[in-house]
Parts: sequence; C-alpha cells; structure tokens
Amino acid sequence: MLNAILADDEPIIIRGLKKLIPWEELGIRIIAEAWTGQGLMDLMEQRQPDLVITDISMPDGTGIDVIKWAGDRKLRTKVIFVSAYQDFAYAKDAIAYGAVDYLVKPIEKDALLTAIGKAAALVREQSEEMSSKGKLAVYEQKDQKSQLEEIFDRLAEEEIRTEEAERRLGILKADLPFPCYTVMTLELEAHQSGSWEEHEKRLLLFAVTNLCEELMKVQDAGVVLGRAEGLCLIVNHASGRDMFQLAEEMAGKIREYLKTGVTLGVGRQAAGLGGIRASYLAAAEALQASYFDGAGRVHPWMPREEKSSTPAGWHGELKESVLQSLLAKEEEGLLEILGELFERIALEAGGSREAAVASCYTLLFELMEGLQKVGVAAPASAGEQQVWLRTMQGYDRFDEVKRFVTAELRAVLCRLQAGSGAKEAQQMKLVKDYMEGNYKENITLESIASMVYMNPYYFSSFFKKHTGQNFKQYLTEIRMNQAVKLLLQTELMIYEIAEAVGYNNARQFSDMFKKQFGKLPHEYKSGRA
Repeated sequence: MLNAILADDEPIIIRGLKKLIPWEELGIRIIAEAWTGQGLMDLMEQRQPDLVITDISMPDGTGIDVIKWAGDRKLRTKVIFVSAYQDFAYAKDAIAYGAVDYLVKPIEKDALLTAIGKAAALVREQSEEMSSKGKLAVYEQKDQKSQLEEIFDRLAEEEIRTEEAERRLGILKADLPFPCYTVMTLELEAHQSGSWEEHEKRLLLFAVTNLCEELMKVQDAGVVLGRAEGLCLIVNHASGRDMFQLAEEMAGKIREYLKTGVTLGVGRQAAGLGGIRASYLAAAEALQASYFDGAGRVHPWMPREEKSSTPAGWHGELKESVLQSLLAKEEEGLLEILGELFERIALEAGGSREAAVASCYTLLFELMEGLQKVGVAAPASAGEQQVWLRTMQGYDRFDEVKRFVTAELRAVLCRLQAGSGAKEAQQMKLVKDYMEGNYKENITLESIASMVYMNPYYFSSFFKKHTGQNFKQYLTEIRMNQAVKLLLQTELMIYEIAEAVGYNNARQFSDMFKKQFGKLPHEYKSGRA
C-alpha cells in the first residue's frame, strides 16, 4: 500500500479528487491533506509519503517550490501537478524538477489514473532497487566476514603462511588495528540432562557468539570461529590488555543473559599473526585444565610445571593404605587416604585426562585383586572391568571420576562391614548418607543402585520397602527441605537456590517447589516474612 498526500488551496478540489478514483483498490492510502505550500512541505517531512498530488499554484509556497525543496532533501516522494493554467512554461519547469506528470483542470479520470499508475511504477521500481542494494551490501558484509573467519581458522590450524594471511587481510581491508592477538577457547557447561540436543546447542552457541562479538567490539577487534565442542575466539587487542578480565566478563554476561555457564581457556598473548597458532594451542591446553579444576571458570594458560619430586613408590604405598583401610573397615581413614591419592594422580597426570583415568582404573583393578588374595572379595570380571573403564572415560570432569571410584570402594566397604542380619540396613545407610550429602549433584536411580551392587529395577523396590517412598520422591524431599532452609535463612536468588539443591533449571525447580508446598518459592518466602 502506497501513502499519498493531496494538496490544493480549494478544499472542494481535494474532495473531488478523493471521489474521482477508487484509491484503496489501486493500493493507495490518502494519509493527509494540505492547503498551502508550506503546510505541504511540513507534512512531507513528517510523513514521508510515496506520492503527492498538488496544485502547482498555492499560497505560501508554489508547487515548484515544493518539488525543489523535496529534491534538496533527497526525498523519494513522486509528485503529480494539477493546474488551472495550460501554460507550457509551468509544465516545463515541473518536469525539469522531476514531476511525474502535469495535469490541467478539470482533471480527467483516465489521465489521473495513467499518471498515478506511472508514479506507482516508479515508486516500486525505486524500492526494488534500494532493496537490491541493501541485500548486496549485506551479502558483501557476510562474504567479508566468512573470508575473515576462513583466514583466521587456517592460521589457528597452521594451514596458511603468515605472509599470505597478511596479503589477504589487506585486500579485505580488515579492521584489525591492534598489534597483538590472543586466542580463547570456549565450551558450554553440560546440560542438566547430561547433554545438549543438537538444535539447542546450535541456538545457544549462536547467541553466545553474538554476545562475545559485541563484548569484543567495545575495546578490541577479532573473530569468533565455530568448533565441534564450542567456540574459538581470536581477539585483536592492544599490547598489555588483560585478556583474563575480558574472558571473565564474557563468562559473567553469558551466565547473566543466557542463564548458562561456560568454561574458557585463555591462550598466551601473541605479537602479530604469526603467533596465533601457538596462542591457540595454549588456549586448548588451558581449557583441558577444566577437567581437573572444574567447569564454569576461566582458565588462563600457564607453563607446565615439572612433575613434583614425589618419592618413588608413592602410588603403591597409598594403594596399600587404601587396602588396609578396607580390611579394617575404617571409612573415615579410607576417605582421607583416597583424597590424598586423587591429588597425587591429578598432579602426576600433568593435565592429561587419559593418564588420570588410567591411574584410577589401575587403582580399582589392583585393589580388587588385593582383596581377592586375602579371600574377602570376589574378583572383578572382565565385563565389570570394561564397565569401570567406559564409565570413567565418559565423564567430563575428574571430580566425577573420583566420585565413581569412591562409590565403588564404599560399596566394597559396605559389604565388608555388613553382617548377615544388618546388610540391608548398612546398604540403606550408605544410600541415604550419600543422597543427603550429595543432593546437589546429578543423582540417578542407576548411579545409586550401582553403589550397592543392585540392578535398578530391584533397587527401586528395595528402596521403597525401606523408606516407604519411591526414589525420586525421597530425593525431591531432601532437595526441597534444603531449599526451604536457604529460602528462609539466606538472601540467595531463586536460581541460585535452585542450583544449590541440584536444579540447573530455575523454572523446573519452581514447579517442583509448588508441587511440594503448594506455593511458588517467592510466595512461600513472602508468607513466612
């Protein structure tokens, strides 16, 4: 629909124009009327119409004054003049200044329709041309962006010479004004259900990319590249700029606006394009530290320290201490020694998750073998050993591996401690203690069943028999009771309480809370105030 303004110093002429042709059917909406030249110019500036039909001779500014004024302001409005004067000089001036047509009163319907059709065609042609130019500009911008990403991707992967990269960046006239580059690698925190759906991950990474690009633009320049597990950020910055601070800001804003955590590895600063590969490798190495130090943090690259001068045989000595604690049925001593043992394993692994998993697998195997030798435990079958290895290899964090090993050994301890009549009570104590001490973790029926060497189906019946509740109800009750304490005794936000009791999704937490107590968390707190 095109917008039009009618102008004439005689209102009766305007009324006649309105009735002369079916404007709406022609796709034209009359949005205003003017009776003077200055009034018309004011309306044109305010409303930016597609079409103006005006008398050429009006008070306070003629039609020629109007069309010259519109041309000076580069308005796209098309003008059709009407006049009582069949004066060639008027018509000549009108056409010279860009009028679509010059009609003589009384206006014939066919002549007006022809002039309007011509004006509408010119408006649409002009709109299509501007649209094409706009699309071309967008395509050119996108093409430059994709070329920049390709160049930096090849620099990071060492697939292009520095000189060639500099030449291509020069051709693109890339806006990279600073002398230094630092690479960051970014990964999303695990989804609350364990893994992201592909479409969820794609959308979230798109949003994270946009947010990181906006933050980089504030003081720096650079590109964001997609990677299989996350993103690679190559930041062009001034010498001495604190990249750790930028990474911390990114992580904070992502959590604030997108409600998800990220882990970032920050590489070392490089002076020029030639150092991007080394910075990329350093960032990847820094990100690996999250396996041991925890997700949802920023990990700056640090030179690898030499392995500590731990006395030879430390592994065997600590393993023997674990074995003795099991045989003595001392849980406190067992957990203390395991804590020291895990610290040594992490240190000896030198940042390698494969080495850490191998050490923990060997520990389990050798302990079971040691128990077998003294006749107090059945040997682990080849199938069980494969389950150990696959389970530990599947974990994203060393903390999960430690929990798995600890749970396996506590289950062994439980079997050793339990007499024939007290076995089930001891198993339930182990389960309850673990759930009450680890409710904030991702506890599942399957993981708890494995602690007491039961299959999940049997364990579900076993658990209900001893507690009167099913497993999920019991766990939810623990979490909700803890949530009430935090709600009434602290000033934590709802999403913080949700995370503290094992819910990564605040909405799911609120729904569960209402189901348990009949009110949403904030309503419950207000009612107790």
